[in-house]
Amino acid sequence: MSEDLKVWLERISRLSLIRISSEEEGTILNDMRKIIEFFNTINSLDLSNVEPLFMVLKDEPVVRNDEVGEALSVDEVLKNVKEVEGGFIKGPRTA
Repeated sequence: MSEDLKVWLERISRLSLIRISSEEEGTILNDMRKIIEFFNTINSLDLSNVEPLFMVLKDEPVVRNDEVGEALSVDEVLKNVKEVEGGFIKGPRTA
């Protein structure tokens, strides 16, 4: 499982464009192991006779009405962008 977690962490860090140092990697992998152990403990419990304490969703989902608002100008949108090319936001390359 340790190698699987390491491969998973490398993939996630590459996809999210985040560099993780070897120190951080050790800490994150250790935390991930603890989280997985915790969920494995929960999964091993017999909860067949336990009633749920609450329901997340009520009868009907709460929805709001969409309201048309004033849009930002192109200049306002691009003023905080790191790289702009031809009036468009330039993002990092992905593999």
